[in-house]
Amino acid sequence: MNFDINLATRVYIDFRKVNLILTLVIIMLISWIALSLYNFNLNLEMTHKFGEYKAGKLAGSKAGKISESDYSKFLAEVKSVNAIIYSRSYDWLALLNNLERLVPDGVALKGLEPSGKGEFLKLSATARNFSSIRKFIENLENSKSFTEVYLTDQTSIRTEKQKGINFTVTCRASIL
Repeated sequence: MNFDINLATRVYIDFRKVNLILTLVIIMLISWIALSLYNFNLNLEMTHKFGEYKAGKLAGSKAGKISESDYSKFLAEVKSVNAIIYSRSYDWLALLNNLERLVPDGVALKGLEPSGKGEFLKLSATARNFSSIRKFIENLENSKSFTEVYLTDQTSIRTEKQKGINFTVTCRASIL
């Protein structure tokens, strides 16, 4: 053993690691302070904008009161415009949902042509056989959504591997 070394007089701390840790802590604190100042400034701006908005609302509510008769006239106009919009609109999603439900296996729709403001439909389709066509037309006739169902065109087709029938059906859609 060497008794010449005095352990009490030597420093055993790694100042590089201590300085690195202190530097990281200071950087984190500066970042946190900068973020806090940014949020504080943002909140201050929003509070200022809200004050301006509130002042404008209070000034606007005092300046322009609407009478009850003017308000009822306005509501009547809105109601009439909404009635026009609703009368011209058509629930296409309900129509497509019904068609999806009514098309049997063996029939593939190729086209859907509305006419007469969406009341009349011309459906172009392809079927494997005539019984599939008959089933499709029966489904349309038995549905509450379609009336006046007519088979207007039918042609046989033949490819190298399959044969089928192209057909066209016209009907009146009653989904509004």
